[in-house]
Amino acid sequence: MKTLLIILITAFISVCSIQAQEKGSMVEYNNTEREIPLKNLQPNKPISRSLIPQVAHAYLYDKVVSVSLEEVTQTVTIKITKEATGETVYSQEYMNPAALSVNLTMQDSGIYYIKIVSDTISLEGEFIL
Repeated sequence: MKTLLIILITAFISVCSIQAQEKGSMVEYNNTEREIPLKNLQPNKPISRSLIPQVAHAYLYDKVVSVSLEEVTQTVTIKITKEATGETVYSQEYMNPAALSVNLTMQDSGIYYIKIVSDTISLEGEFIL
């Protein structure tokens, strides 16, 4: 009888420990920087599959979107829209940027799209706030 009781207590502690770890990892995941995958949207050009690195990268940390550009471009337009309403929540043109940040703390949670457009690039990505 004692053996059965010990086995049940051990199983209970193990299950509680696993659930606590899962909840803790979700909190940690929400507070880490995540890359927003960007796709090339130039319809007249074929999709190239090469080892050339992407010219722009976007990251999300909390509710701040950071964009870094690998190449110097004269003007870059950043546009962020909300999927549910199609509303543009942010649109700005930048001159010669290397890196920039967009604060979306006033926006509701949901799915958003980011578009990065210049003379040489046209990229789009999807992210969840």
